[in-house]
Formats: sequence, C-alpha cells, structure tokens
Amino acid sequence: MPEYELALIAKRLTKEGFSSMLRRTALFIINEGGVVKKMENLGEQELPHRMRAHHEWNTHGRYFLINFILGADGVKQLKRELETDLDLIRPRLVKVRSCYEPKKKPLNTIECWNSYRPPYNT
Repeated sequence: MPEYELALIAKRLTKEGFSSMLRRTALFIINEGGVVKKMENLGEQELPHRMRAHHEWNTHGRYFLINFILGADGVKQLKRELETDLDLIRPRLVKVRSCYEPKKKPLNTIECWNSYRPPYNT
C-alpha cells in the first residue's frame, strides 16, 4: 500500500476540538485498514491569505501533518470525508511513495567521478 502525507489546516478550536478532529481522522484511516505512522502539530499561524471554508472566512489556522499508509479505495473515501469536515479549512493529500517501489540507492561518488570526463586541452 502507498504511503501518504496529509497536511491539514484546521480552524481555531479548543483543545478538545483539536483532539476530536485528529481522533476522527486517525480512526477513519485505521477503520479503512490503514496505519497512522506519525502525527505532527506545526502550531497556530496566520494564514498566507484569507481562506473561505464552509461559508466562513478564516485568517488564522492550526497546521498538522499526518503520515499514514492506506489503500487506494480508502484514500478516495478519506478525501470525501475531509472535504465535509466542518473543522478543517484546507486538507491536502500527497502520495509520498509506494511500498512496492524499490528504494533508491544512494549515489556513489566513485561512480560519479569515473563518469566525469574533463574537457580536452588544446
């Protein structure tokens, strides 16, 4: 299954509101057969510009990152769920990598040096 990163901008909420929103999102991923790898709170910040979400204008938001693994069918349902969540201003989902892709091996400096050809001196 592919690995995804979910960037959330949430409205200004109470501590209980934030925990409820994160719990709903994490439980949805887990109930769809996914695994939540990491949740990170990036804090409250002023938005780069005024954003409208669910018929309200917002100037401040709290940023969160959630890394998880989930199948393609679950991702479609998760997108629909996040779009209807009234506590979120902007949910953005990015595919990080697939578990089936081979890991890129680090570039070997010796190979680079051998492939370099200096220009000819005339």
